[in-house]
Amino acid sequence: MKSIRKDQLLLLGIYLASFSVGIFIGNSYAGFSLLAKSAMTVFATVLLIWLFSFISNNSSVFDPYWSVAPVVFLVYFWGTASGNWHPAFGVWYTNVRFVLLLFLVSVYGVRLTWNFLRNWKGMKHEDWRYVEFRKKTGFFYWTVSFLGIHLFPAIMVFLGTLSLWVSVSKGTSPMNILDIIGLALTGAAILLEARADKQLHEFVKNCKEEGKTMDQGLWSISRHPNYLGEISFWWGLYFFGLAANPEYWWVIAGPLTISLMFIFISIPMIEKRLLVRKKDYQEYREKVPMLLSFFTGRFSKK
Repeated sequence: MKSIRKDQLLLLGIYLASFSVGIFIGNSYAGFSLLAKSAMTVFATVLLIWLFSFISNNSSVFDPYWSVAPVVFLVYFWGTASGNWHPAFGVWYTNVRFVLLLFLVSVYGVRLTWNFLRNWKGMKHEDWRYVEFRKKTGFFYWTVSFLGIHLFPAIMVFLGTLSLWVSVSKGTSPMNILDIIGLALTGAAILLEARADKQLHEFVKNCKEEGKTMDQGLWSISRHPNYLGEISFWWGLYFFGLAANPEYWWVIAGPLTISLMFIFISIPMIEKRLLVRKKDYQEYREKVPMLLSFFTGRFSKK
């Protein structure tokens, strides 16, 4: 326990250092737009985290980035957007849309990070996917780690947070019906993902039958309700951005690419593993849709 606690503190230090240096480097490009500065911040931060991964010989150092980055960038976008910092009083102006987003993104980030940490076995443990990459890529593993395990997901998160960029720095519209849709969808997504993770955690903890597939609760109607919640979360953020300024509709690239990533990369990868490890998974796969039938259409049964 002491060893894991020590590793958790080390991980916290890595992220504080990486984001602090990354933001400093991003802001040093004075002539860049806020979006360009944030892109430089992402690259610098990811490069630093990758260096820490390389030093510790463990690519799982990067895993919390997905849940931590949205909170950091929401505050970053808000704090650096023109007009949000009052020079006389030194306080941030607030509005309802930002407060709602801050609450939702913070709850999402804290919960998902906590879910990672409670299952984390410390710096000596590395995600099974990365172990497989090591075996397949050999000498080129750390190049693959930077491009595929670190930079690619960071780009996905960056595209997803473009909705936050629009919401807090490009907003021209007052609160409207699209904000309500965003609130409902994002809130429901967080609850769905939290419930799915809780059910899976309890199943793994209490199941005494080796090789048994989780097919209870939400997992009886969706093979990946946690991923459904994750996908829905990013679409919810998109509605906030669309509500703030419809001219920036093109930030739909964020939730769209994240959805495609889960459907065509993340889910097939984990299902390939489950088909080998779970004796009843093929039968379960034939009965229960991948996400939800209406959500994934013809891909739901694959």
